[in-house]
Amino acid sequence: MVDYAKLSRDDLIRLLLERDGADAGGIRLTYPGQTPPWQIIRQLKPRSQRIERKFCVGDEASQSQNMLIEGENLQALVSLYKYRGQVDLVLTDPPYNTGLDFRYNDRWDEDPNDPDLGSLVPADDGSRHSKWLRFMTPRLWMMKEMLKPGGVLAICIDHREVFRLGMLLDEMFGESNRIAIINWQKSYAPKNNVGKRSHVSTSTEYVLVYAKSVDRAKTNLLPRSEAMNARYGNRDGDPKIWKAGDLTGPGADTHRSQVYGIQNPFTGEMVYPTAGRCWAAERRRVKSMLEAYRIKYKNAALDDGCVDACGFRRSRAGIPT
Repeated sequence: MVDYAKLSRDDLIRLLLERDGADAGGIRLTYPGQTPPWQIIRQLKPRSQRIERKFCVGDEASQSQNMLIEGENLQALVSLYKYRGQVDLVLTDPPYNTGLDFRYNDRWDEDPNDPDLGSLVPADDGSRHSKWLRFMTPRLWMMKEMLKPGGVLAICIDHREVFRLGMLLDEMFGESNRIAIINWQKSYAPKNNVGKRSHVSTSTEYVLVYAKSVDRAKTNLLPRSEAMNARYGNRDGDPKIWKAGDLTGPGADTHRSQVYGIQNPFTGEMVYPTAGRCWAAERRRVKSMLEAYRIKYKNAALDDGCVDACGFRRSRAGIPT
């Protein structure tokens, strides 16, 4: 419970603004022992810092740009608070609340500076999710504070807390600032990691990606690797490398606009997707691809039970000029 009598005027205003925002719409996540994160942060003492010559590398100017912090991660974040608003990317891998890796000190609720890391939270602890949220909330709030206006947070998690973490991040960053939920394959071997209760083999985990402001965030694709390009070739002297593939997909019943004929630019033959399938690309994109062969295409009705066909202007295969 929040002790309102101990809050400053600024903290009370901030709390009221947060609650007014929640009343305006959307979902608000609540849990036992919930405390405004900024109320916890203001109690924390940063780690003392000293120069360890044996770890120093480079000249003095270079050394001043690096810091190695040993200690509980929330204290480490508070120690870095002077750099708030200057970080491009925060990548974090928090405890997954598996019953094997998550420690919680109940005294942190009263004194976040208590040095004890606490005991392992067992999987059968009925309050393990609320403890995990109390643990994560001030840390995520600090991470957001560290980001530049266009900064990005990427946080790894598995199925145990992905739903609660997503709700917490939606509330803290705003759902509109969610950039992606990335699913990555951590193992290629079948694995039942929850014993006899397992119904599905778990081999994937998630990375939740949020921007401080999606309008200001900048993300870039990685350059193509040689391994990626090795799957493609250039067997016909085409200016671009390519590989053969199926341009159709299932779902003809639900994607009727993508069931149409395409006229072969070399033979004039009209080609259709096989029964029950549709083209994987819309007609506008296919038309652009075909016109790379310097033949002008147009859409035309053939009364063949499909939507308009895509053919070139010469009178071939029933396509009128």
